[in-house]
Amino acid sequence: MEEKLLKYIDQNCQNENFEKNTLDQISEKFQIGRNQCALLLKSLINQKKLTRIEEKPYKYLTTEYLHKKGKSMVETSYSSLETALQKQELHDFEKLVGHEQSLREIVKQCKATIAYPPEGLPLLLYGATGTGKSYIAQLTYEWAKNNNIIKGRFVTVNCSEYANNPELLTANLFGHVKGAFTGADKDNAGLIALADQGVLFLDEVHELKSECQEKLFLFMDKGIYHRVGDNDKWYKSKVRLIFATTENPENVLLKTLLRRIPMTITIPSMGQRSVQEKIELIYKLFRDEEQRLQCKIKMSNKVYNTLLSSKLAGNIGELKSIIQSCCVNSLFDREGNNLLIHLSSLPSHVLTKLYENPKTLQDTEEYVSVDDLQMFYSHDKEIIQLNDEIIQTYQTYRKERDIGKLVNTGKQIVQNYFDNLIFRKKETPQIEYYKRGVQRIFDMIESRYGIKLTNNDILAIACYLEELNLDYHDFRKWSLQHEEDSEDLNQLLESEFFRAANISLEICTYLKSYLEMEVYPIVVCLFIFYVYNLQSDQRLQQKACVVLAHGFSTASSIANAANHFLGEYIFDAIDMPLHVDTATMVEKLKIYLGRLEKIKELYLLVDMGSLEEIYKGLNLEKMSIGILNNASTPMALEIGNGVRMNIPMEELLKNTISNVRASLMYHIEKNQDKLPLILCSCASGYDTARKLKSTIEDSIPEQCHIEVQIYNYNELLSQGAKASVFEQYNVLCVIGTLDPNIEEIKFIGIEDLILGNSDNKLDEYFNEYLDETDLQEFNRNILRNFSLSNIMSHLTILNPNKLLEQVADAIDQLQTLLKIKLSNRACFGLYVHISCLIERLVLFRGNESYLECLDFQKEHPDFINYMKRSFKKVEDFYGVSIPVEEITYIYNYVKNN
Repeated sequence: MEEKLLKYIDQNCQNENFEKNTLDQISEKFQIGRNQCALLLKSLINQKKLTRIEEKPYKYLTTEYLHKKGKSMVETSYSSLETALQKQELHDFEKLVGHEQSLREIVKQCKATIAYPPEGLPLLLYGATGTGKSYIAQLTYEWAKNNNIIKGRFVTVNCSEYANNPELLTANLFGHVKGAFTGADKDNAGLIALADQGVLFLDEVHELKSECQEKLFLFMDKGIYHRVGDNDKWYKSKVRLIFATTENPENVLLKTLLRRIPMTITIPSMGQRSVQEKIELIYKLFRDEEQRLQCKIKMSNKVYNTLLSSKLAGNIGELKSIIQSCCVNSLFDREGNNLLIHLSSLPSHVLTKLYENPKTLQDTEEYVSVDDLQMFYSHDKEIIQLNDEIIQTYQTYRKERDIGKLVNTGKQIVQNYFDNLIFRKKETPQIEYYKRGVQRIFDMIESRYGIKLTNNDILAIACYLEELNLDYHDFRKWSLQHEEDSEDLNQLLESEFFRAANISLEICTYLKSYLEMEVYPIVVCLFIFYVYNLQSDQRLQQKACVVLAHGFSTASSIANAANHFLGEYIFDAIDMPLHVDTATMVEKLKIYLGRLEKIKELYLLVDMGSLEEIYKGLNLEKMSIGILNNASTPMALEIGNGVRMNIPMEELLKNTISNVRASLMYHIEKNQDKLPLILCSCASGYDTARKLKSTIEDSIPEQCHIEVQIYNYNELLSQGAKASVFEQYNVLCVIGTLDPNIEEIKFIGIEDLILGNSDNKLDEYFNEYLDETDLQEFNRNILRNFSLSNIMSHLTILNPNKLLEQVADAIDQLQTLLKIKLSNRACFGLYVHISCLIERLVLFRGNESYLECLDFQKEHPDFINYMKRSFKKVEDFYGVSIPVEEITYIYNYVKNN
């Protein structure tokens, strides 16, 4: 379907019928729902095959169409159609791959050096051959000219030509007058004069002998010089100097020359560039060849991977040479307008390296087009890509509702970003400033929360803050565009992981006040992922411990000391002025508890006040409250250690009073939550549900208190959410053969348990009642107990293998008659349902009651006929007849395939 949409949109673009490329027009054309159509279009945008025009109604254009219109780089969206169709012209550093990624700091330094008042400063570019030094020098000149900093020309001098001839260097650089030496038959102004008001680029400067280097000193100091043969007259030139070398400047240049070059910039090799930048380089170099040859280029996967992974001593220059060689070697291997590049197209010196591993020489039939390479890299800055990945993870959570996957994926995304940041970042004065700030912040909160940060942690956060500062305007724009999703994710993380959220909020508060940084919700989310301690937080995430005391910092002192000695963050503190009464204390506590949606137990340590007034004032229905008076550090240590050991609340409070041996009082107010329940209800009958109940009970870990009960399927259908069981229990889910489709009641089909598709559902439905270890055991037991052969043996007294074979054959025949293909999930569900039905009919156990099915008989006579034909052998073999009422259930199962 995606290809059909793409072809249709591209055709409209070619005909300039852009009005047909709206969501409504496209969904109507292909007769698909707007939501489905929107998802398909979003997928094509993510694949970089489409771009969206943000003017309403939104329109869509193909990337290929915009390429033909002269846009080499296509964005994922444009503010207007006019903007999208404008021919893209890249200026100066915009043409440099990595100018907003790994080379961003280099670009910034080049701009600052050449623009430095009044006439710029000398600049030295140092890097291996082929890294792009000459190109960066040229772009630096273009940037200065585009910004009206200079007016002259760009003049290049290859110093290797003058390596052993200082006289020739002097004559060419400074010029000469007529008759200055043999052959000087006319005046020559020299290259310095030629580059006046512009840039003189001295490449391979390390090739100059010492006396050649010394020739430059006077001009660099004062901007004046003599022409050869004219020592009476001083000449001036306002030229900016850029030098380049492949050798270590300290080893090859005079110290007196280096002192005159205040800015030395090291250009990274290809091996130090990111994978995305390497892909973009390959794309741009191949794109140049496509334009030169006027054709499309495709390369085999092997060629692409070889280009991407090869370590090239000649860096970008060698990569360009290899790509041109590939195109030359494949020039006559065209298929229509496509130039195909195979391993054999690679130059011999590259192939020689591949011979070491014969497997790499086995080329594939899969090809990568040059246009496809755009899908694999992004023009977004890395900090923006980080934000996008975090939000995408949240959007996945909204579909799957797997909180464990969300937090683990989020942690991994943030950790990978920080690891990469440390690898590619060089310490600068700005980073050092942020390091000192971050160190000071964590010194203040370390003892309170038990957080231990390594030097790399401090450096990573400092680098992140510098990135945020450098890309502030883009970051702010992104934050405003994604404000709703960011705030929703923030609220979710605060409710699920309140300890990590508290630490993150305190870090961000300090960042705001100490480093004067504006903190957006996505930054809070990032720090929650970063500081979240998986093991301790999972064990404690449903329990909160708070010290509430009068005095400037009495509660904080107790909580900080307890957290420090316990080695992790367990206690929060609320400090109250001495004159505050109990009612005010309760109100402040309510504000704190308002953020703790998932908490089941609250331990409250207070210094004074009526315990009864406090718990009645809180009026909490969803959590049990244990309150102790005369709060102290020993008391906090006892409570904190007991909470970590998962000791029941009442036992823990009694132990604390006994061990602390002080005049203490405690009160427990147990919540009124309903007991958790799994409901077994099967359309196949009571016996099936009873046996299913037994299997589930065998799967639940012994230490877990979750009830399992049976409920009549037909009553469940007719009563729905009004059934009495929902008033008496917290029904976690219904497990059975057919979904009763009760709103807000979760359902797991037996077929999901058999196929092993229930892991995410089990984690989601039971995570409030089972910790991670118990959940893993529950999942393992389900997988073992719900194998198809095991469940069939358990649910029926008939020969399960014979019965299953006969039912499977009948379902195959039914699919043939209906001309449909049922999913594996549907087939497994029908196997179990119909096998249990046959057993019930054989044993003359009628279903308790059937729903009316007269309408069904009138509306679906063909289906009833197909069922009878398909199951004739089964009915004859077991001497039973499947009632029409049961065929109604089977029809619903098939319909919901």
